[in-house]
Amino acid sequence: MSLVPDWLWATFTVAGFLGIMFGVAWRNTRRQIRATHARRANLTEAQFMELMVSDVSEDAARFLWQTTLSCLKFHEPSLTPHPDDDLIKDLPIDDDDISMDWPREWAERRGFHESNLPDWPKNWPVTIRNYGRWLDMGPH
Repeated sequence: MSLVPDWLWATFTVAGFLGIMFGVAWRNTRRQIRATHARRANLTEAQFMELMVSDVSEDAARFLWQTTLSCLKFHEPSLTPHPDDDLIKDLPIDDDDISMDWPREWAERRGFHESNLPDWPKNWPVTIRNYGRWLDMGPH
C-alpha cells in the first residue's frame, strides 16, 4: 500500500508536465526577444511613424504601434515594434492576436465588420509594414 494516493501522483505528474511546458515556452520567448533586440535598435514612436507613413496610413501605423507595444510591454529587455519585424518570427505575439483580435479591433475603429477585410495576399511576409498595408486595403 502506497503512502501517497494515486490521484495525488497524477496531480503532481500533470502539474510537473505543465510546469516544464511553461518553462520551455518562457525560455523560447526570452530567446526570441534577445535575438530581435540584438538584431536591431528600438525605435521611438516618431521614428516608427516616419518609417511607416510612406507605405501605410497614419491611422494604421498608430494602431499598429499601440497594439504591438501593448503586447511587448511585459517583456525584458523591452522591445518596440519595427516596420520590418516579422510578427510571428521576431516578436513574442500570439498568432491569435494578429489573426483574430487585431482585425476586429481595427474594423470596429473604422466602423465596418472585420469580414470586409480582404484575404491576406499570399506572397506577403507577415511584417508590421505589410500588416498595415493590409489593414488599409479594408473599407474606409
